Amino acid sequence: MKDIHIIYGDGYGKTACAMGLAVKAAAAGEKVSIIQFLKGKGADYSILDQYEEINFFTFENSEKTYEDMTPEERGEHSAKIFNSFSYARKVIETGSADLVILDEVLGLRDYNILDLESLISLADINSDVKLIMTGRHCPPELISRASMLSHIAPA
Repeated sequence: MKDIHIIYGDGYGKTACAMGLAVKAAAAGEKVSIIQFLKGKGADYSILDQYEEINFFTFENSEKTYEDMTPEERGEHSAKIFNSFSYARKVIETGSADLVILDEVLGLRDYNILDLESLISLADINSDVKLIMTGRHCPPELISRASMLSHIAPA
């Protein structure tokens, strides 16, 4: 992939930045797919519904954060995460969107839900789709693949 923007760090505003870029792309007539991981039910992005060009997917089904889930709940949740990650891969491979935003995808490594190789293989797909990935920690192997890095530090 030629155009990978990684927004990472311990500061606040990574998701807001990515959503702003989604609106900018939609305003330019681009098709946008946003897949959100590990956000919970507290985040409200319903304002994005006004844009036909934006498809927003969140697969959260629990009021609990991932770390507060039982092992059984984590297993069910992880299965949904794998399905959504596979969906993201398909969108990128088929080019059915111009921009794909994987919000908090980097956090999946922090919880050992997804391995580094899966993220690298996604970044290495030969596609013209623009990709934005967000999360707190970004490994050097992904940093080296990014065409743009935004490090958000705490205030």
